[in-house]
Amino acid sequence: MEIRYARVSDAQACLEIYTPYVLNTAITFELEVPTLKAFETRIQKISTEFPYLVACENGEILGYAYASRYRERKAYDWVVELSIYVNKNAQAQGLGTALYHTLLSALTKLHYQRAYACITYPNDQSIQFHEKLGFEPIGQFKKSGYKFEKWFDILWMELALQESEKLAQVLLLSALTEREKNALIQ
Repeated sequence: MEIRYARVSDAQACLEIYTPYVLNTAITFELEVPTLKAFETRIQKISTEFPYLVACENGEILGYAYASRYRERKAYDWVVELSIYVNKNAQAQGLGTALYHTLLSALTKLHYQRAYACITYPNDQSIQFHEKLGFEPIGQFKKSGYKFEKWFDILWMELALQESEKLAQVLLLSALTEREKNALIQ
């Protein structure tokens, strides 16, 4: 398995993984499948600041994970929200764990302090996955999303990436050389 940075040209494969989540689950609160152009724009926009990774096997993308801005205010610069989607046929094979380990390692090297996961509740599989990686529940918001004619809660989970009180400026991917970026995920 290879884990690498996503390219805009990966959008179609990532969208094919994401589409069943939109259409058949409340794991994402999107109600309509985004267009290919919209997905390309997402990858391009997120990748300028944060790691957006894909996991490939024999040239096929089987999953992707990325970090994104948690909130817009400047004081939140040291925390990120994570997202991960794995092809349904490739689940429970260690792919998601490998993606997250690589992503979390890169975020730590970039000086982020905390990683948050927002999980539609109930979702025992995702909660157990995050707990296995050291995430802890920090809050549950009631009736936060309405999909499939039903209300869903969201559960926030947190992982401390740094414990130091000494603040280091976060490094954005756009400020790094290709060599430095690649070293983050090696």
